[in-house]
Amino acid sequence: MFIKKLKLKNFRCFTDCQFEFDGRFVVIHGKNGTGKTSLLEALHYSCYLRSFRTNTQNDLINLNTQERHPLFVQLNVQTPDTRDMGATDVIQVGYCQQEGKLVKLNKKPIRSYKELISHYRIISVTADDICLVAGSPGQRRDFLNYAFMLENPDFLHNLKQYKQVLQQRNSLLKDALMQNKKQNFQDQLYIWTKKLWEQTNIIQEQRRAYLDLLGKRVNILLKQYFNTFDEDKELEIAFAYRSYNIEPKDTFEKFWAKYQNKHYEREEKLERSVFGIHLDDFSILFQSKRARVFASRGQQKLIVLLIKIAQMQQTIESGGVGVMLIDDFLTDLDDQRATTIAQLLVNLDFQVFITSPIAQTSFLNEITQKNKCLIEL
Repeated sequence: MFIKKLKLKNFRCFTDCQFEFDGRFVVIHGKNGTGKTSLLEALHYSCYLRSFRTNTQNDLINLNTQERHPLFVQLNVQTPDTRDMGATDVIQVGYCQQEGKLVKLNKKPIRSYKELISHYRIISVTADDICLVAGSPGQRRDFLNYAFMLENPDFLHNLKQYKQVLQQRNSLLKDALMQNKKQNFQDQLYIWTKKLWEQTNIIQEQRRAYLDLLGKRVNILLKQYFNTFDEDKELEIAFAYRSYNIEPKDTFEKFWAKYQNKHYEREEKLERSVFGIHLDDFSILFQSKRARVFASRGQQKLIVLLIKIAQMQQTIESGGVGVMLIDDFLTDLDDQRATTIAQLLVNLDFQVFITSPIAQTSFLNEITQKNKCLIEL
C-alpha cells in the first residue's frame, strides 16, 4: 500500500496545500513549527478519524479559517487491488463545527473507520509511544486492542460483547448486599461470572499468542541489525503477560471455588469485578530485566520502534496493508544507532514516513539513497 497524494485544506497550519509522494520512504524535514507533525497527523486522522495529539476535533481546524466547511483532507491511496490498474482509492474527510464529520471512500459515504481498514491502515510512532514501555497498564492494553483491530476489525465486536458482560456483572455486584438476600442471586452471579471468565480466557489466549509472535519478530530484528555492537551483544526482549486473579490452566469450577474463597468479599466491597482483561497487563523484559526500570531512554525508544515495526510486519503477514509514520522519534539517538535503524527501514517492504527537524543527518542520508521522497517544510 502506498500513499500517493495528500491534499489539506485548513488543517492545522495548512490553509490549502497538496503533497505528492513518489517514494517508498518519505522524509519530511524542516524547522520546528513548520507543520511536520501536522502532516503526519493528517495521515493518521484519515485512517482512524481521530488525531494522535488531541481528542478535540476543533483543535485541528486552522485558526484563520471562517468557511462553513473548514477542514478537509483527501488521500489518494494505492493498494494491491488498484496498483495493477494504475488507479487509487480516494479517501476524503471533512469536518466543521456546525455539521460534524463527513467521510467518503471513492465518493461513497462511510460511517466508521472500520470500513477503511481494508484500504488504509496506519501505524504511528510518536514520542508519546514511550508509554508502551514506561506507561500505565491501560496504555499497554490499548496497544493490544488496536493491534487486534488492525488485523481483524471484527475484534471490536468481541470487545464490545466483553464490555457488555462486564457491565452486566458489575451492575449485579453493585447491589450485592441487597441482592444476596434473594434466592437466585448466587445463580445469577455464577452465570455472569462464567460468561466473563469464558470471554476473558478467549481474549487472554489471543493476547498471549500475539505477544509471542511479536517477540519473535522483534528478536529477529535485534539479531539481524543490533547485535553487531560490542556493547549490545545478544540483545533480547520478552513479553510477560500478567492476568489478574485468573490462572490460565484452571477450569471454571476450580476458578469458581477460588473466587468464592478469595475474591467475592472484595468484589462486594468494591462493587465491581476484580478479574478480566480490563485489568490485565504485560511487562517488557530487556536482557531479562524490566525495561521500564532498567533500560535507558534510548533503549526504550529502540524497543518501541522495533515493536511497531514487528506489529506492521504481523499485520501484513495476516493479509493487511499499511503505512508507518515516525514522528521525530530518532533524532535523540546516537548516530551509529540511528544509522542502523535507517538501514533497517530501507529494507522494509512497506511505505514509511519520517519527520525530523534536522535536514542532514546520517540516518536521513541513508534513507534518501534508495527510493526516496524528500519534502522540506
